Amino acid sequence: MGEFFEHFFQVKSRKEVEDVITSSLRSLDTEEVPLDFLLGRVVGKTVIAPEPLPPFSRSTVDGFAVISEDTFGASEGFPALLKVVGSVSMGALPSFRIQRGEACDIPTGGALPEGADAVVMVEHTESPDPSLVEVFRPVSPLENVVRAGEDVDKGSVVLTRGQRIRPQELGLLSALGIKEVTVVKIPRVGIVSTGNEIVDPSESPRPGQIRDINRFTLKGLVERSGAQAVFVGLVPDEEAALREACQKGLEACDLLLLSGGSSVGTRDLTLKVLETFEDFELLVHGVAVSPGKPTIIARVGEKMIFGLPGHPVSTWIIAYLFVSRAIQALTGAYENPSVRWDQAIVDQNVPSAQGREDFVRAKVQGRGRAKTVTPVFSKSSVISSLVEANALIRVPLESEGVYKGEEVDILMLL
Repeated sequence: MGEFFEHFFQVKSRKEVEDVITSSLRSLDTEEVPLDFLLGRVVGKTVIAPEPLPPFSRSTVDGFAVISEDTFGASEGFPALLKVVGSVSMGALPSFRIQRGEACDIPTGGALPEGADAVVMVEHTESPDPSLVEVFRPVSPLENVVRAGEDVDKGSVVLTRGQRIRPQELGLLSALGIKEVTVVKIPRVGIVSTGNEIVDPSESPRPGQIRDINRFTLKGLVERSGAQAVFVGLVPDEEAALREACQKGLEACDLLLLSGGSSVGTRDLTLKVLETFEDFELLVHGVAVSPGKPTIIARVGEKMIFGLPGHPVSTWIIAYLFVSRAIQALTGAYENPSVRWDQAIVDQNVPSAQGREDFVRAKVQGRGRAKTVTPVFSKSSVISSLVEANALIRVPLESEGVYKGEEVDILMLL
């Protein structure tokens, strides 16, 4: 079967696998996308502010625009008396200038007239006459004012390459009049479900058959990670059918997931099929992670293929750890939106074995440093255990387990 046999049974640690993924993939090409469709996309080119924000100095309160020096020493017993020379209208720049001893009425968000350098809140004033205002409290220069460019300076960096666009970034782009942004193309991730015993969820399984679970858990994780899931097909454990599905997936997608193709009974078939592709390279054959040890990661040309375990929990945990990392590499994002680490106090002993990094389903309760985590012990074929869990306890590679009362690393299941 070729030179890739050198990788057989050379089980890699989680960190080694992450390094393999990161070094083997580059981000996809970029495209221009309108503002309305940017949510969740990853910036492919640094965005520079084309103008200052705000474009004019404006008031942050309802009150009176003044020259701050005219209010110095003002108090309830000795107010500053100023002449009201106008009123600022929303959506228009004032046509007048404030001189010493003058003030003008200004609403929240109104443009500060020339000459004024502060705004007195209306609560701290009284108008004995429409043409006069008494100020009972002094203001300092720029008090209750947002200066032109104070939010964003013209020419400053607004978004950086690799940044994922959230609702707040959309607001900033809109405020600056930026109508489209260069973003990385959305990765297409093909999903192939394999196994003679697997049937479509719409069917009634016969004895010995089960409905396809992994297709949908993988689809959800792929989409949450910022990629597009493409179901390539459900195929039996037959070389020709698997070869055809892989060919189709590699042609249409940027990343290919084979669910069920790495278990002991079928991994030889999977490798036999993959070896038939030109530029095939076996990158990983086994990971020091439980559940999910028999994972295969390969590459055909520039495209990566994951041979995932068949058991639903094993499949999902490996995808959570590694497939999401591959999608992150393809998008060029500098953070993984699907993975968030935390710590908690474990409330039971959790046994393990040296030489593997265990990820134990668990349930976290409490907040902050008072968080506790309870393991959910179950077999790797029991999908309901993942539904019950909201975290994974990480048991370190060279540990024989963790003890009740220890602080442990946890992966929150978002």
